[in-house]
Amino acid sequence: MTGCAGVLTWLKAACAGLALALVLPMAALAVEMPKGIADPEKALADPAYSDPVLFWRVMSAPSNIYEPEAYFYWPEQKVEGRPSAFFKTVADGKTALPAATLADMAAWAEARQSNALIVIHKGVVQLEKYWHGTTPETMLNGRAITRSVAPLLLGFAVADGKIGLDDPIGNYLPEWAGDKRGAITVRQLAQHVSGLEIAPTLPVTQILGNKDLCLVYCGDVVRAALQYDYAQPPGRRFEVAQENMQLLSIVIERATGTSFQALLSERVWKPIGAADAALQLDRPGGVARTMCCMRATARDYARLGVLVAQDGRWNGRQVLPAGWAATMATPSATNANFGLGLWLGSPFVKMRTYFEGQPGVIPQSEPYLADDVRMMEGGGFRIIHMVPSEQLVIVRHGPSDPKWDGAYLVNTALRGLRKRPAQ
Repeated sequence: MTGCAGVLTWLKAACAGLALALVLPMAALAVEMPKGIADPEKALADPAYSDPVLFWRVMSAPSNIYEPEAYFYWPEQKVEGRPSAFFKTVADGKTALPAATLADMAAWAEARQSNALIVIHKGVVQLEKYWHGTTPETMLNGRAITRSVAPLLLGFAVADGKIGLDDPIGNYLPEWAGDKRGAITVRQLAQHVSGLEIAPTLPVTQILGNKDLCLVYCGDVVRAALQYDYAQPPGRRFEVAQENMQLLSIVIERATGTSFQALLSERVWKPIGAADAALQLDRPGGVARTMCCMRATARDYARLGVLVAQDGRWNGRQVLPAGWAATMATPSATNANFGLGLWLGSPFVKMRTYFEGQPGVIPQSEPYLADDVRMMEGGGFRIIHMVPSEQLVIVRHGPSDPKWDGAYLVNTALRGLRKRPAQ
C-alpha cells in the first residue's frame, strides 16, 4: 500500500459529502454491502464516474492501513481448504534443536513484537509460540507474502501447457496486444523486471492518476493494474512493483480459465490440508487482489513453506509440478537474491533492497549458514524461511521492528542443529 498513507486524511475530508450522497437503500442493492457503497457496476461501466468502492474504502480506512481490522477486507473471498491435523509436536526433551536455542529464538521474536513463531524440522514442530492474543486459528495478514503465491500457481499453468514463461503477456492481455507493454514476458513479470513504472508519490490533492492508491482501493483492480505505464525496457532493472503480481495473476486466470482463488484452493490449499484462507476481492463478485494481503493462519503459512522446501511434495504426493520449486529458486539474471517469487539468501547482502539502486530495507548482520535459504516475505518482516538442505522451516509473523536482523532466527536454528548430535 505504498503511497496510500499520506493521502488518507485529506481524502476523508474531501470525500465526506460525496460519500454520503452515494448511500443507497440496502434493499436496492443486489449484494449486501457496507454502508456507503453505491453501485460498483456503474463505476466500472464509466471510467469517469467516481468509484464508490474507492470512496467507501477511503472513508472507512482503519487507523493502521497495514494491519486493518477484519471489516476492511470486504468483500472477502474464501479460499476453501480441507483442514487436517498439523505436524506432530516433538516430545519434551527430544527436540532436534537444543532447548536453549529454542528459548533464545522465542525470546528474540517476542522482544520484536512478534505475533507468532513456528519452527519445523524434518516435519516435526520444534517450537510454536503466539503473542498478543494470536492463536493457531487466527487469520493473519501475510501482506507481500501473497506475492509469492501467484508465481507458485504459475507452475500449474506452465506444466499444463497453458502458458510459456517467455510468452509475451500481450497474448493474455488483449488490452496491451498492440502496446509495447504487451511484449513483457511472463517470466519478467514474475521476476519483477517488467520495466513498468514505479508510480510516483502524488500530491494529496491529486486523486485522479494516483495509481498505487487505486490498485489497492478501487473497485476494478484489473483496470487499475492496466493503467501502469512502460518506463524502461523489460529485463534490465529489478523493482518490486505492486502491479507485477496483480498482472501475473490476471494472466494466469485468463490462460487457465480458472479464478485465482479456485486454482489456489484445488491445487495447493486442499492438498496440503490447510484451513480456509481469504483474499480480498475488488468488488462483490469481482477479481481477487493478489499483490497483497492474503490471510491465513500461521500454521498454514508453515504448511506452504514445508511444501516448497520439499520441492512441492506433500506426504509422498507431488503437489506442485516436479521441479517447479527449483525453478522458483533459480536466481534471475538481474538480481541474484530473487528468483520467481522467492527471495534467495545467497549471496549475502547487508541491506537487501526492493528497488535496484535504492537504499536497502531488510537488514542482515551476517551471511546465512546455509547456501539454500529461501524466503516468502511480507512487509514488516513477516516471513517464511525455508532451508531445504536442513528440512527446516521457520515462520515469523508480526509488525516491523527497528531491531530486526534477517539472519538471526535462521542462523540461531542452524547453529543449534549443528551443536546437537544426530538422533
